[in-house]
Amino acid sequence: MGKQAAMAKLVAKRRAESGGRYHHLHLYDGGSWDLDFVVPWTKSACYLDADLMIIGQDWASEDYLRRNNDAKQRADRAVTGQDAHLATNQNLKRLLTLHFGLCFSRTYATNVLVYIKPGGMSSKVPKKDLTRCATAYTLPELEIVKPRMALCLGAVTFDSVRSALGLGRLGWQDACIPSAHTRSGPTEIYGVPHTGSWGTKNAGGPQAVDAIWATLARRFHVLAGSARESFAVIDVDRCVGTKSAQARSARIAFFKNARLC
Repeated sequence: MGKQAAMAKLVAKRRAESGGRYHHLHLYDGGSWDLDFVVPWTKSACYLDADLMIIGQDWASEDYLRRNNDAKQRADRAVTGQDAHLATNQNLKRLLTLHFGLCFSRTYATNVLVYIKPGGMSSKVPKKDLTRCATAYTLPELEIVKPRMALCLGAVTFDSVRSALGLGRLGWQDACIPSAHTRSGPTEIYGVPHTGSWGTKNAGGPQAVDAIWATLARRFHVLAGSARESFAVIDVDRCVGTKSAQARSARIAFFKNARLC
């Protein structure tokens, strides 16, 4: 079975679910956010041959969607499967661009929780529910895409994936160490601070987060056998949008130095 067909089966499985304490995408708000992906976020990052997978905890909450529901927000969300203006998404894209030389669209992104959670965006999701979703959906997504590396945003996300793999809890300080401590098939799985403001603050600030991503990016390029220079060129053309030759050359030099030092 091809990757597209395998993913379609997962989407059908998610759509067949009903009941419970969570809002199902195909039932909530007239099915507005029931896109043809396991979770809406994937619409902006659905590259099935990606070398890098990004795994978040959940997509949105009932309260957030009710409060951010004007025509433009709904239209943008329907097109991209995300609220691109959110600092969480912007910071993630910055980190991907700077350290991995990748646009978000050249990754495969998903969330462990495949539902809309009740309450606010900061509402906690019980670990047992996350582990169940990770077992039913995240691990199969990893098996289908077979990325070389997966980054879990936040400790809760990382813990749920490890639990689904039948592994015990790993100290958060070790989750980002590139030592292949967590694997699913060919994929090395790591935990990184959540890209929101609280995750960055709790990690020690932007410089600490950048150091983590730089270290994992070096490991990623070893796994992928990537030429860092070629990634820099791709990034400038697709992500940064520099137009003049001088600006483009300066930007390429910056990317080389950022990854090679």
